[in-house]
Amino acid sequence: MNRKKSGASALTFALILIVLSPISLYAQGTLARAQTSTRYAAAIEFARDLVNAVMEESGTPGMSVAVGIDGRIVWAEGFGWADVENKVPVWAETKFRIGSVSKPLTAAAVGLLVEQGKLDLDAPIQTYVPSFPEKRWPITTRQVAGHLAGIRHYAGSAEFLSAKRYETVLEGLTIFEDDTLLFQPGERFSYSSYGWNLISAVIEGASGEEFLSYMQKNVFDPIGMTQTAADYTDSIIPHRTRFYERADDGMVLNAPYVDNSYKWAGGGFISTPSDLVRFGFAHFGEDLLASETIAEMWTPQSTNAGQSTGYGIGWAVAVDDGVVTQAGHGGGSVGGTTGFQTRPQQQAAVAIVGNMSQAPTGGLIVALITEAFLNPDAVASAGTGPDITGDYECVAVAGMEEVARATLSLRGSPTNYWGRLFWNNDTVDRVIYAASSSDQTRFVTVDGGANLMELRFTEIGEDGLQGAWRSRGRGGVNCSRQ
Repeated sequence: MNRKKSGASALTFALILIVLSPISLYAQGTLARAQTSTRYAAAIEFARDLVNAVMEESGTPGMSVAVGIDGRIVWAEGFGWADVENKVPVWAETKFRIGSVSKPLTAAAVGLLVEQGKLDLDAPIQTYVPSFPEKRWPITTRQVAGHLAGIRHYAGSAEFLSAKRYETVLEGLTIFEDDTLLFQPGERFSYSSYGWNLISAVIEGASGEEFLSYMQKNVFDPIGMTQTAADYTDSIIPHRTRFYERADDGMVLNAPYVDNSYKWAGGGFISTPSDLVRFGFAHFGEDLLASETIAEMWTPQSTNAGQSTGYGIGWAVAVDDGVVTQAGHGGGSVGGTTGFQTRPQQQAAVAIVGNMSQAPTGGLIVALITEAFLNPDAVASAGTGPDITGDYECVAVAGMEEVARATLSLRGSPTNYWGRLFWNNDTVDRVIYAASSSDQTRFVTVDGGANLMELRFTEIGEDGLQGAWRSRGRGGVNCSRQ
């Protein structure tokens, strides 16, 4: 039977409702057993509920999560199947394609070479890659690393689904090296994985070593990233997951065969969440890079007009009053999706991976899990708030503008709420978490596309509820009792 594949390009996102039965394998993963604590019991239960909910709604066969606080991995757990056909479970040690999270890994190599005086971020690219054709304007490693150089991204699904083996980094550059720049460097931010392929050639030129060898010896080995490797298709790699995608009818299919040898630095590594957390830890001290170097990696770059891009050198960065509050990256691959976030001020790192194209591993789920482990006592419901069961008409706003309307139907009690949100665009959310206390009632919901939303009601009266919502954006919400 022929079935059209919605994930064939892995560039579109189909919001399809499907129910699988993901299996929590916490009790089976030796790493997970060794790295949990009763202190985080409520946070772990909360995180499991989120992961199971998004897996169920998205149909993702397998996911894995790791959380690290203060230099220690406090939780690591696999969910579902690494191999659906043979019923091989996901363990904490299962390796997933991490996509563009390969960029911050590669950025560490850039930083090391800068420290050694072998790489000048502001020198023309040809200083280190003489074979790269000169363009209308000179481009630098700093501009390329910040997606400001004007190098193009994938030209459609054919390139993203490349099955060709490229034997060297320089050979992989032939895909785009003769193309003109999209704009004058610095004019605007334009995301480009090919730019990071070029940076891997810069690393080779500056170090005098092959890129993968340099990464292994200078980045992975020193900080104990033993489960991270290049995704060679012809190699036997223990605990590597199978890769999946979704069809238009919701069926889970094997993802197309791809060979990522053209983009090791831009999106070609496989890893585990625990290894990514270890990588995050290395940036909270000087185990890998000097603090000054990390600060440079985490300084958001700006366009020629002075507009901040929110992106440093291989890292997406959030800054508040001059302080880096978050640094991380997302990653999308054929048959793999990753969310990776660090919170330097709290010494926390979280990584979530899935073995399906467009799996729900980023956005709010990363933030909610991180916050739960940073404040585990706040996750457990006291059940002491007022009873707000009933039906409400809700208006969500962002700024001063109305963005959506919904009917909120709540049942149960302050100790165990359940319910639905029926939006005016025909989307339906179900409540997957509720916590009631004297000062607020909090809900987390999930829709059929595995999108999470948080609702916090802080003003509760006989006539209705007022509070805030958070999802891909954030704003206020006002609900009137019906």
